[in-house]
Amino acid sequence: MAYLEVSGQGANPGKIMFYLGMLFVVLGAVIGAGGVIVAVAYGEVGAVLFSVLFVAIFCGIGGLFAKLGHDNMHASDEILEEGASYLGKIFNYEPDHQILMNGQPCITLVVRYLMMGEIHEARVNTGEVDATRYPIGATVSIKVLEGTAALVPGSVCDTRIEREDDLMNPDFDPLGVHSSVGVSCPNCGANITVPLGMSRFCPYCNTKVSVDAAGHVLG
Repeated sequence: MAYLEVSGQGANPGKIMFYLGMLFVVLGAVIGAGGVIVAVAYGEVGAVLFSVLFVAIFCGIGGLFAKLGHDNMHASDEILEEGASYLGKIFNYEPDHQILMNGQPCITLVVRYLMMGEIHEARVNTGEVDATRYPIGATVSIKVLEGTAALVPGSVCDTRIEREDDLMNPDFDPLGVHSSVGVSCPNCGANITVPLGMSRFCPYCNTKVSVDAAGHVLG
């Protein structure tokens, strides 16, 4: 299984960071400048130094957030413009505690997709705390560029895709895939390939076929 770095989509986390950073910069500059003016008017040297320090901290933090957000936005744009396209399935959710909205962590989609016939997994932050727009099992379009994935905005749908039963199979762990074995489906007799010690669904009759580590069909 390939774990990819995260790049935002939809309500882009980069945009959130950028505007939050700019808000910090503006508030820090306005409040700090006001504090300096009042302190100078009253001749309070200590208050002047405190106001300058306040401006430096607020603007520094805001500038850092703005830069990170700006870089994230441009990275997402580059991926969406130049990345390779894949259709995948929303397999699960994970909270991203590094990006909070109203105190709640944004959700990260765990997306499984096929690349060169193998199942890979990407984690993509939505920039949202509500998962209702991203039902588990839904099909989404992602783009991948140099090991980083981005979710194409507005691509959530219910379209069926190749081997989607395998993509959604919780027993299928691509991390453990080293070799596969060809077996006959016990229900319809079709020849299918199953990773050793795992299972997959027969593409012809949808029967779940499991094999042990030695390649013997179970059940």
